[in-house]
Amino acid sequence: MKAIYLYDTTSREFQGSKLVDDDYVAATGETEIKPTDGLYEPITWDGAKWNGTDQAVWQAAQQAKYKAYIKEHPEDAPQPTAEQQQLAELIKNNAQQSTLNAQLIKQVAALKEASTTHTDTTQEVK
Repeated sequence: MKAIYLYDTTSREFQGSKLVDDDYVAATGETEIKPTDGLYEPITWDGAKWNGTDQAVWQAAQQAKYKAYIKEHPEDAPQPTAEQQQLAELIKNNAQQSTLNAQLIKQVAALKEASTTHTDTTQEVK
């Protein structure tokens, strides 16, 4: 048994594979040459070898298709779980608390400065 790799005779895009007897002769739209691992769609046959897209280009195309689909079908967009919503709320609260803490530290520093200045002025008066 051997593998035969199929391609569309017009677009030359990879269509799949099949197992055949060892004496099978490849027909039009078929080859015995296996597509190289790591190729991404579209994978096409040029008559001598398989050509495909690299992962980065393929991934970008997939993301663009997904965004377009979600724009047309917002009901299919993934919804955050209850845990994710709680985590987001905790992160928001933590950020607000950090801002408040920074403001309080500034106020305490200003009060200390004012107290020190007031003490220095009082000592000069005596």
